[in-house]
Amino acid sequence: MASQQHNGSLYTGQEGILPPEGVYRDARGEIINLPPFPTVGVLVINSRRTAVRGNHWHANESHLMYVASGRMLYIEEDENGELFTLEMGSQDAVVSPRGRAHCTVFLEDSVIVVLSDADRTGRRYEDEVVRVPPLNERLDLSRYGLGR
Repeated sequence: MASQQHNGSLYTGQEGILPPEGVYRDARGEIINLPPFPTVGVLVINSRRTAVRGNHWHANESHLMYVASGRMLYIEEDENGELFTLEMGSQDAVVSPRGRAHCTVFLEDSVIVVLSDADRTGRRYEDEVVRVPPLNERLDLSRYGLGR
């Protein structure tokens, strides 16, 4: 398992998960401070169990993905074509750096918040995205009840 830090260095194991900067709870609920990230745009993405998103890399953008609810498998390809995975749950975050192919497979209905360091609003959403053959199809995801 692995993930990326914003500077592009490869982590191994669950250490790639970025925890919230702080969680403050009281009788009204909770306030969660996300990890710091240079943010130009914010997306909220709702995904159903088994949905696959991504299978691309970004030429000019890095983004932080924060799991607000649910669970997902983050898959990233390194410069040698090796795949790394990171199983993420509620309140986990990971940074996907520019130039690294990645995708997400949702293990249950989920809501993620994506903080982007580039403006990808409106018609610009796909402008700098480069699609790749499905990374998830190169892995055996049967232990999650998915794929082969």
